[in-house]
Amino acid sequence: MTIKSKIALLVVDVQPTFCEGGSLPVNGGNSVAQRISQLLSGGHGYDMIITTQDWHIDPGEHFHENPDYIDNWPKHGVAGTAEAELHPALKPFLDQITFQVKKGEYDAAYSGFEGVDERGVTLDELLTSGNITRIETAGLAFDYCVKETALDGVKLGYEVIVLKPLTAPVSKESANIAEQELLSAGVQISEELEERKW
Repeated sequence: MTIKSKIALLVVDVQPTFCEGGSLPVNGGNSVAQRISQLLSGGHGYDMIITTQDWHIDPGEHFHENPDYIDNWPKHGVAGTAEAELHPALKPFLDQITFQVKKGEYDAAYSGFEGVDERGVTLDELLTSGNITRIETAGLAFDYCVKETALDGVKLGYEVIVLKPLTAPVSKESANIAEQELLSAGVQISEELEERKW
């Protein structure tokens, strides 16, 4: 008898701070939020849905007045501010979100696996508690936090698929590099949502 894989949707950093009008906007961020909300409004079939958020209190050199946009950035995702909350497009689906993970309070944290929920439980522990073996990843930005989260997921032994239509990159150039890095690490990239197999 084959045991069906349990699948989680991991929604990475879909927050106003990373969307048009936010302090560190990704072009297409609001559109990504809307497309994820459309996915959640249907019969998506996920066993678990987890969101991650940048939730910076004092992340040290991660914030910089003259950022290089590689290792340091303008202030963003400041804990307790409206733009650090989940994107308004996700709010109608809060009852579907199994766990909310926050990361980067006192350091730079690109991967969702660096975060914890309100009880201090890590993302890996949350996934393990639900017997999750496969993670489908969406969110912002493709070439930074989505990439790092997906890479960590593979390292921890999960099957990881990035749902590319539900992401947006900081730049086309860095997205191309990120895609090769993901594929080389064993992360699958779905170009069309219809490719998802349940």
